[in-house]
Amino acid sequence: MAIKIDNLNFSYGDRKILKNIKIEIKRGKLTGILGPNGCGKSTLLKNILGYIGKENQNNIEILGKKSRNYKKKEKARVMALVPQKSNLMSPMNVLDFVTIGRLPHLKNSWEGYSKKDRDFVNEVLYKLGLKSFSDRIALSLSGGEFQRVLLARALIQEPKILLLDEPTSALDLNHAMDLMLRVKKLVDNHDITGVVVLHDLNLASIFCDEIILMKNGKIFYKGTPKEVLTRENLKEIYDLECEIIYEKDKPYIIPFIKGEKI
Repeated sequence: MAIKIDNLNFSYGDRKILKNIKIEIKRGKLTGILGPNGCGKSTLLKNILGYIGKENQNNIEILGKKSRNYKKKEKARVMALVPQKSNLMSPMNVLDFVTIGRLPHLKNSWEGYSKKDRDFVNEVLYKLGLKSFSDRIALSLSGGEFQRVLLARALIQEPKILLLDEPTSALDLNHAMDLMLRVKKLVDNHDITGVVVLHDLNLASIFCDEIILMKNGKIFYKGTPKEVLTRENLKEIYDLECEIIYEKDKPYIIPFIKGEKI
């Protein structure tokens, strides 16, 4: 297993967000985490990363090792995050911004980046179609381009596990499909485990090998898209009335306006 979580609980003050989470995420697969707004999806990712919930790190195993036993730099070589957006404020160009991803691999802060590091950065930029943007200011890029830059920076860490927090939420359908296709190819071809928080049920059905459905801080269902994305489950989780059609064994959801079919 890539990630194993046993009896994970987390609260913000008196508000309980995650409740008795118990889940195993398979290696080499793309797993989607779905559920209504505020159900705890992003909070779960942050606990897995160790950004929050330090007291819970004994309840999480990463590649067979307790999360609490990883040093910060070691964990950054194992897991990388593609956030929904970046807090970047400075006018940093794409090349420099992406190169930051090599920091966990530096022996010390005085060593600087080697030729091997810079060659690897250029290789990743080329593969993601970003080489021509190297000198562009990162914040000047379109949403789809910048999301690929965030993906590139994560891949520069050479992670075994890639976590993505709503990476398509600000993208049009074309760019969302492009990004998810790139992620799926990385998972399938480079021995990477992917875990992605998504809102779009059809994107999840197209690209995810497994889906986890959450509600009110709990995990309700886990399985393949066909097993999980049923009319009954979507009614229970989202209070969504819908029709489901199948194409190559993948379910596609057609939502109804409440009380009537379109």
